[in-house]
Amino acid sequence: MAPTVVDPGDRHRLETELDRFAPDVAEQSDGTLVATFGSTAHFAVEPDGTVDAGMPLHDFAGSAKRLAFDHEDGVIEVTFETGDDAAVYTFRRP
Repeated sequence: MAPTVVDPGDRHRLETELDRFAPDVAEQSDGTLVATFGSTAHFAVEPDGTVDAGMPLHDFAGSAKRLAFDHEDGVIEVTFETGDDAAVYTFRRP
């Protein structure tokens, strides 16, 4: 199955996909959607599209251009720009 691509600014769709991906999703008072995986891993998207994700031994923070959810493989790919290029950070569900 192809990944589900979401614009980080589409809050309704983002919340729907995070709810499918993570066991626990909450919205903070500033509108940030936070998916938590136990006490050691998180994937958060702020209202402006900034992603903050991490788990033991690595983390990532940056402004996302798109999010691609692969629910079967337990992966979110975050596409972001680095100057003139695009890069991808891969978050794997623990």
